[in-house]
Amino acid sequence: MNKKITVNLAVAIAIIAMTVTFVVTMILSMQLFNRTVSGVREKEIMYNKLSEMDKSARENYYGEIVDDTLYDYIAAGYVTGMGDKDARYYTAKQYLEYLNQQNGVVMGVGADVIKDANGYARIVKVYPNSPAEESGLQKNFYITKVGELDVKTLSLSQVNSQLLGESGTSVLLTVVNATGEDEHTVEIQRREFDVPSVEGQVPEGTTTAYFWINAFNSKTVDELKAYFERWQEEGVAVDGVVFDVRNNTGGNLTNAMHVIDYLCPVGPIASQQNKDGTVTTLETSDASEVELPMVVLVNGNTSYAAELFATSIREFEKGRVVGTRTAGKGTIQCRPVALSDGSAFSYTVGLLLSKNGATFNGTGISPDVEASLSAEEEANFYNFTVDTDPQILRAFEVVDTLTGRNDIQASLEPSQSSSASEAGGAGSSLQSEPAGTDASSAAEPAA
Repeated sequence: MNKKITVNLAVAIAIIAMTVTFVVTMILSMQLFNRTVSGVREKEIMYNKLSEMDKSARENYYGEIVDDTLYDYIAAGYVTGMGDKDARYYTAKQYLEYLNQQNGVVMGVGADVIKDANGYARIVKVYPNSPAEESGLQKNFYITKVGELDVKTLSLSQVNSQLLGESGTSVLLTVVNATGEDEHTVEIQRREFDVPSVEGQVPEGTTTAYFWINAFNSKTVDELKAYFERWQEEGVAVDGVVFDVRNNTGGNLTNAMHVIDYLCPVGPIASQQNKDGTVTTLETSDASEVELPMVVLVNGNTSYAAELFATSIREFEKGRVVGTRTAGKGTIQCRPVALSDGSAFSYTVGLLLSKNGATFNGTGISPDVEASLSAEEEANFYNFTVDTDPQILRAFEVVDTLTGRNDIQASLEPSQSSSASEAGGAGSSLQSEPAGTDASSAAEPAA
């Protein structure tokens, strides 16, 4: 038998419901208010402190305060104060250079340099069609002065900062040749030039392709594809690949994952562990792949996206890692947040996890085959060629093992081992397609 609810009972239920709603709303509002007030108070403390310092300095400082420089250092100090070793502040100039580098475009003279043992900047690479090439600079020339600045007094980053610059501006360099003779000055006008992220070749007498990847940017996967496609068109036999990512500090993580997708079969490529412990898949590879045995050559300066690339080739059972333990930079930073004055900053937002859910942050990637350089070989690193570099030669030996061309056995842990047939045998096509898929649908910086 149904009972009718009295008017008084209905009113009482409505009042209770409204009371509960009001109480819950008030609790949430108070929590939000307290957080807001706390945030306002913290900001007030910070601004007051800066205001007090600024007032005193502007009234009494003997020198001159350059506001733009001051603001950059304040922002950089905030980033440092976050305690995030991978966070970074970019001045407006640095941020523009960063954006250009991500697109494979740089404005400068067009040469890579290192600080040599003699203290001068040795040119280790001159880019084609660059101002440096047009001015007659060559590999192993030494830069002794930049303008009136003695290069011995400058750090490598300071030298590169002098070589980079806006298109149309000029820099005066004092240089000597490889033997330290023929000192002369040359004025070079900076301009935009392309920096290929990939350089490839098939050394004479081999069927192993060698790729040097200096950084992962938006052009990398297309540059890699272009080599494979050209070799196919020209009938160049390729039955194994060496990827050299020594001294590759990573570049762009997304672009590195695009390369992994191109090379590897279907499966998750990487994921991000968030602050709250949740895990987000970043990228998944499709079924198309390059069916060739692969070796990735690494060293202690191989970092971040380049480390993910190396461990992915191993975890997808495409090949081996050769060289020395990598840097161990396995955190993910947000895209630089652009600020109103043209500057930007980035900070860590998660932990990078590989295909198998492993992290290499702080530990690096351990190679399957150890191949180190002696102190003397390290000193001559930039003088080696593909035919004389001991680590590259060892990587080629491992490819020969994977293809069955020799009997040298790589020393591997069972969990990391994969047979040559799993990585792709000799004479296989460069790119395989999943059934029913149309082939057309597959798919220190330069200064």
